[in-house]
Amino acid sequence: MKKVLLTALALFAAPSLALDVRVGDMAAWKTLAFRNIAANTVTANDEGLHIAVRKSASPLVYKLDAPLTVTGVTVEANWVGALNLPENTVQGEAGADDSVLKLGVVEAGDRKLNWLQRRIAADWLQQLFKLAPAGTGVRRINFLSTTQQQALVGTARVHPLNDLLYETRVTYLPAPGEFTMTYRFPEPAGVLGLWISADGDDTASNFDLQIRRITLHSE
Repeated sequence: MKKVLLTALALFAAPSLALDVRVGDMAAWKTLAFRNIAANTVTANDEGLHIAVRKSASPLVYKLDAPLTVTGVTVEANWVGALNLPENTVQGEAGADDSVLKLGVVEAGDRKLNWLQRRIAADWLQQLFKLAPAGTGVRRINFLSTTQQQALVGTARVHPLNDLLYETRVTYLPAPGEFTMTYRFPEPAGVLGLWISADGDDTASNFDLQIRRITLHSE
């Protein structure tokens, strides 16, 4: 296992102190859609990335110019609107699996799609594996998420729908407004790209998310 990890990290660019993601450059993001779910409206300008959620959900994918060993992430953002979580539910469970922001860190690994899987897999899954350089694979998407339930902060789970999806609840959002999400990985992670989700389809929620800055730390 150690040999595999060292081999994977050898693919990564020499570390710098920080890398600011091009949040205001729409050409840097690939927009995807889920079948039978309305897509978010996404725009970008000098103020950052704007995601309008209208009972909708759709991911955004950002491929790094070169793989990078990352020790932490900082996101500066603002949101307006409401997330309508049903009473007596746990955020993330069926019927309540929406979040204002899930920043997915796509980690390098040795999982690949075989020939048949490449032909039949959903588009989002195929796009995920396309982030890996030729001859390499993906370990998982580690989603760093906001939550409206304070008791969930610090908890983590493998998503019940797919074991490629891992979630760490990082930031409590008691009300709309500006927020900063900061997370330091327990161990440096080999990162291929980012995956942004802002979802309101399960809970019929309407809100706007403005992501002003995403910084990947590698010190």
